[in-house]
Amino acid sequence: MTARTSSRDRAKDSTPVFVLGAPRSGTSLLYRCLALHPRAAWISNYCRRLPALPELAALNRLAAMAPRTRERVWFGEAGDEAYRYGLPRSVLERWFPQPVEGEPVFERRGLRPGAASSADEEQLRLRADFRRLARASGGDVVISKRIGHNLRIPLLAAVFPEARFVAVTRDGRAVANSLLYVDWWPEHDLWWWEGTPIDWARTGHNPVDAAAEHWVREVGLIEYGLAGLPPERVCRVSYEDLVSAPNQTLGDVAEFAGLGADPSWHQALEHLSFPDRNRQVSHDHVYERATVLQEDMLTAMGYRP
Repeated sequence: MTARTSSRDRAKDSTPVFVLGAPRSGTSLLYRCLALHPRAAWISNYCRRLPALPELAALNRLAAMAPRTRERVWFGEAGDEAYRYGLPRSVLERWFPQPVEGEPVFERRGLRPGAASSADEEQLRLRADFRRLARASGGDVVISKRIGHNLRIPLLAAVFPEARFVAVTRDGRAVANSLLYVDWWPEHDLWWWEGTPIDWARTGHNPVDAAAEHWVREVGLIEYGLAGLPPERVCRVSYEDLVSAPNQTLGDVAEFAGLGADPSWHQALEHLSFPDRNRQVSHDHVYERATVLQEDMLTAMGYRP
């Protein structure tokens, strides 16, 4: 993990931090943990619905005023489920302010995934949107997690020259296994193939291959996007470190992000649980096939094939 610039040096600006990672790599968990920090600003479900009104981030303050409800809504009853897509939700859960990916905030300013550039005036407006969001929320470091960011790293780095990037990695075999059992995966866009996993299977391909290859492609895309950035702008985190040593890992990321240590934040983290989902419901046939398909990338990323 690299964090060469102190939080004190960056405290005076609102340096955005973009969380990157292949889907099912722990990016949501890291994002929501960072969003608990009192200095963090984040795109809420309200800002996603009305991206023209960054001032709706003022509702972020309400979440901080109800820490127990925040914990339950953001991480589930047991404090161990940051990714809650597709689960039944109460009215409270639907309306309580919480961190989301917030793609409309970026698309509104022309920063669609894969876009090579956007109009200069739109870039300036997005920067202004981030400042308005931070000011309204009471935070000063905007944390943004979006899988689509993997496709626009160079553009984000150009629009926000001061931005930092946190890249989360997870064993690709565990990622492939997880992808095959989430309800959104069959209709997910395989941007590298121009189809969906349903289309992939209909053409006679092995469904495991799509999930395994998707991790390889996403990680490769992230590495390509980060290659042109100075090392001090990049922090690398493994999912395995996050769940095995959450306090140390999150503390290092917070320091890198310019958030710094905060007693109330560490107290909030103590209520959470970090189970190692790599060890849960493993399927041997998935792991064996994914190991063959991912061998080179697994080795490159420090995992034993």
